[in-house]
Amino acid sequence: MIWERVYDLIKFQLNIMISRYFENQVYTVRYGLLKGLKRKGGLGFIPSIKMTKEERFLANIEFKGQTVYDVGAFIGLFTMFFACAVGENGKVIAFEPNPSLCIRIKENLLLNNFHNVKVMQLALGREKKREILAFPSTIPGVGSIEEHEKIRILKQRRATTVEVEVDTIDNLIAAKKIPKPNFIKIDVQGAELDVLIGARNTIKTCKPKLLIEVHYIPYVNWKIKNLQRIIDFLMENGYSLYHIESGKKINSETVHTIEADEHLYCV
Repeated sequence: MIWERVYDLIKFQLNIMISRYFENQVYTVRYGLLKGLKRKGGLGFIPSIKMTKEERFLANIEFKGQTVYDVGAFIGLFTMFFACAVGENGKVIAFEPNPSLCIRIKENLLLNNFHNVKVMQLALGREKKREILAFPSTIPGVGSIEEHEKIRILKQRRATTVEVEVDTIDNLIAAKKIPKPNFIKIDVQGAELDVLIGARNTIKTCKPKLLIEVHYIPYVNWKIKNLQRIIDFLMENGYSLYHIESGKKINSETVHTIEADEHLYCV
């Protein structure tokens, strides 16, 4: 577990350092979930990088014909995997509030001629509003609209902000802007609970399967409470929770076994 965390950290830092040099390079991915697909930028041209436990887990789920939400889509890497996995009869909805990242998502989709994906340039939350998205200029993929995260980000020397639209899953479904989901992947840098609360009716009526990246640090009080609230909300709505990295079932008493940036599978 420790060595895998070190490996992931090194990979993350390496990606940051050299990504600027490959920002506009188009190539075919040689490994992992996106093997055989084209993408722009990143390190997907290196064949020796192994898949994460999250990626291996997703590779073993059947998505054919389903509707999948990719909430916090970044540059569309998981979006493209889902687009392949659901097939031509399935549908993927990619949510990404950062305008520059939305452009990259659309570029990557165009490179692979995907027609079963809808890209929505907005954040998801518990209510419809306008909000400030803060992110490090060198790492736009870790932006957040969550207040504690924004304060942390804005203390950094190279922080950037942009005003974005926020809406709820329940609102969008009620307005018939998106189909009801079978599966939702959530990676929103601390705003996970808001996304879930904004999908309360959808969760009750559809009970989609959920994959949630949790941003939990044991010594940060608000993150401890936030994760506890997420787990309580999910269990109150009838979900069983599984920690992907350990394979163990999670409940209110086993929160401490989860580390930063790990994943819950909820069924």
